[in-house]
Amino acid sequence: MTNELSMKDLLEQQEQAFSEVKVGKTITAKIIKVTHDEVVLDLEYGFDGIVPAEELNIEGNMNIEEVYNVEDEITAVIQRVNEKDGTIRLSKLQADRKNDLAQVTKAHEEHRIITVKVEKAIERGVFVKYRSIELFMPISQIDTKFVKDTKEYVGANLEVYVIELDAKKNRFVVSHREVLQERINKEREERRARIQAEKEAERARVKAERDAEKARIKQEKEDLFNSLEAGQKRHGKVTKIMSYGAFVDLGGLEGLVHINNLSWKRVESVEDMLQEGQEVDVYVLDVDAETRRIALALKDINNDPWQLISEDVYVDDLITGKVVRIIDRGAFLEIREGVEAFLPISELSEDRVVKVTNVVNIDDEVKVKVLNFNPENRRMLVSKKEAEKEPEEDYTEYLEVEESLGTLGDLFKDKFKGLDK
Repeated sequence: MTNELSMKDLLEQQEQAFSEVKVGKTITAKIIKVTHDEVVLDLEYGFDGIVPAEELNIEGNMNIEEVYNVEDEITAVIQRVNEKDGTIRLSKLQADRKNDLAQVTKAHEEHRIITVKVEKAIERGVFVKYRSIELFMPISQIDTKFVKDTKEYVGANLEVYVIELDAKKNRFVVSHREVLQERINKEREERRARIQAEKEAERARVKAERDAEKARIKQEKEDLFNSLEAGQKRHGKVTKIMSYGAFVDLGGLEGLVHINNLSWKRVESVEDMLQEGQEVDVYVLDVDAETRRIALALKDINNDPWQLISEDVYVDDLITGKVVRIIDRGAFLEIREGVEAFLPISELSEDRVVKVTNVVNIDDEVKVKVLNFNPENRRMLVSKKEAEKEPEEDYTEYLEVEESLGTLGDLFKDKFKGLDK
């Protein structure tokens, strides 16, 4: 009785399990037998699961025995149940298609690349396969360039995007051109970004070099400025001529040579002394740290003719000068190079002089007497009439006599002979 109940229970369990076997259901089972035209699965329902060769999804011309072995697991879809002979027909191809279709759908939704193989070519495109799913690629979607012969692509593995999908109509369209164009665009963008980065790096390098050069020049100028001292002799180049003087570049810093400091002689025009681009030796007169101005002199400041002449000429000396300039009030005489004296019209003659040129003219050599001399202020006043006066006779030697020599009348009696005649 117990055995009968146990058998009955077993049958009920088997019947209950078998009731769950439905066409279209996906199951996974192990292979228990492999033949040249099918594989047999252990379904644990008391039925054998049969997967024919055409439903195994074997690629190429391979044999079943080359692909499957006993104990291998296969996932397949139930196609038909045959209770009479106790078999269930399954299709691995259908299960694969279901899984592959899910992957193709996901690739379409996520715009993800999949790899396909070109199986067949027609005039307007190629048919490709993604595992068990057949897709179509129009000729316009094969390449970015014009495709003349689609047969050239048969057998090729191509990366594609799924651009159109309709499972109900079994319409699957893919594009290799989009993948290529995307990569071209990416490479172009990367190249553009690389070129831009290179340009920016080059600009940064040039700017850094320029900034470094500016800093170096600035420091050199600062060092040069700090090294300048009044009295120094420096070499430079004339950069600009102005009416009031000339600018001289000392090696990065410019200083002004005022027209008055071009020469100890009177200078009428700066161009008479200097030209732009001319190299010259100059003397530093003054360096103003606040205004950053540098005063220079072309004339030799160590040989001031006024200081030199002050050692030789004094008031009341008789000297000779050359007339270099005439004005209404008098004439200017060049005593030495760089030293001029003024001869007033009132000092030209004892007689009244109406016009200076009535007495002296340009280039005349004139003997004059120094009336006033101030070398610090560079002033000298001279007189022609005083130089031409007869010197007064000096009687002092006769005034200092002893009593033994007699009276003054006795001393000068010879001098006064004939005065009362």
